[in-house]
Amino acid sequence: MLLEYPTVERELFELNTQDPTVKPLATSFNSTEDHLNPDISDESVLGFRVGNLRFLLAANIFCEIVDQNKVSPLPNVQPWFSGVLNLRGDIVPIIDLHILLADGSTPLKNRHLLAIDKGKKTVAFWIDGYPQMLSPHFTSASAPDDLPDVLRQAITDYSRQDQHLWLTLSLDKLFKALSVHTVQDKD
Repeated sequence: MLLEYPTVERELFELNTQDPTVKPLATSFNSTEDHLNPDISDESVLGFRVGNLRFLLAANIFCEIVDQNKVSPLPNVQPWFSGVLNLRGDIVPIIDLHILLADGSTPLKNRHLLAIDKGKKTVAFWIDGYPQMLSPHFTSASAPDDLPDVLRQAITDYSRQDQHLWLTLSLDKLFKALSVHTVQDKD
């Protein structure tokens, strides 16, 4: 026996902000939304640390700290390619810049996985500590001499703030530089 339900015509609901009883609710909702999604200026940057180096990304790029227990290693890849993880159905590559920089000095308990971007463009890096929002007050700096070539190709700017050198990282350039060096020879 097939049940039939009566069809109901639906009207689109629009919030009437002119109604004095509705207006405080609308204002309250907007202020809550603003609190949950703070207005990040285009000039703000997100900073994270890997070993002795500090990297900058635009603050409007989606980033999150993810559970490091989900990492699946892959065979026959370079040591800096830690593996992949499944993040909401997307396979995310994990890059260990510590190994790429030959700086394995950070204890594993202080490291976190920082997933950057959304969907198929997501990549994760092992970082030291937690990322931080930084004010845009930087002075220009020159490139350090000891940067590996692969990383040097991915840096778009060198800046200084509070005695620290910050490297502005281009993810697209980093992927292009790393894609050439992903598979390890089986000698």
